[in-house]
Amino acid sequence: MNLLKKEYDRFLDKARNHDFKNPDGIFINDSKLPKDTIFGLDKNNFLIIILPINNQISGFQIKDFIKLKDKTKFFVENENKEIIGSPLIFKRKNINDHLSLLSQINLILESGEYLILLSQYFDFLQKAHNSRNNFNSAAFFAEACTVLKLLKTLPHIANQWDSSANATIDIAPSEYNPAIEVKSTTNQFERIHTLSIHQIKYFQRNNNSLLASVVVFHDGEVSCKSICEKLLKELKPVDRGYKYIQGFLLAYADITSFSESCFDEGMTINSIRFYESRFDDLPLNNPPKWLVGGNLRISTESLKESNNF
Repeated sequence: MNLLKKEYDRFLDKARNHDFKNPDGIFINDSKLPKDTIFGLDKNNFLIIILPINNQISGFQIKDFIKLKDKTKFFVENENKEIIGSPLIFKRKNINDHLSLLSQINLILESGEYLILLSQYFDFLQKAHNSRNNFNSAAFFAEACTVLKLLKTLPHIANQWDSSANATIDIAPSEYNPAIEVKSTTNQFERIHTLSIHQIKYFQRNNNSLLASVVVFHDGEVSCKSICEKLLKELKPVDRGYKYIQGFLLAYADITSFSESCFDEGMTINSIRFYESRFDDLPLNNPPKWLVGGNLRISTESLKESNNF
């Protein structure tokens, strides 16, 4: 399927102007995704994709974002017939978001392992959406800049990115890269960062891990959304990192600071420094009172800069 924006825009106009006669009605597109998969809009202008999964993937719901239902009966408004299938209901109305989701589902359905890939993709969307409440535009921009900088020497680094509140480390280790925790500050004169006790314990167990220190510069022209779009241009749609970053673009689309808070990309990337994470002297088996609270503030002046990058 090669659905152009202009074609889809015309379809949206037809669907939105249609007088729906059935509460379970769907106005379908003439085009189809692989495996004869139909898609269209319902009366709420939500995108509906009838997936060929025969209840092989459990239904789920992410409030006000996306929902997968078990087999459901639909009435096709523009063909006057009933169909049964497992609908993926995307509750966003932006045309670019629709096309983005359709292109990824299209790619997944072309694979013989589409059930595994669909489950993986839904996990990415859920993880991205779950991190919304902890979204911080400056911290996110710092992580994205670090990934963008490392792509030049580590082309698979985006596959290891895990920007979520539940992750101990932002960039997981692989055979190509050490684990990297990204810390940011807007203070241009002093790099002081906060580490959790869990991160310090991780560093003690994994001495080759690195700490990336980033000074985020405001008053630029690049938003978190635009740097994600820039990252996607450097990646292949089949890559885990591509799907993960695309999940951010869909899940964060209605967060104002994701699209509107802008930073200086060049100065931020140039500020990135990597440090060795040596905390062997901290007694964490029986931590002192000042560390029991779970966090430690450190200055990078106390750390040794790494020669890795």
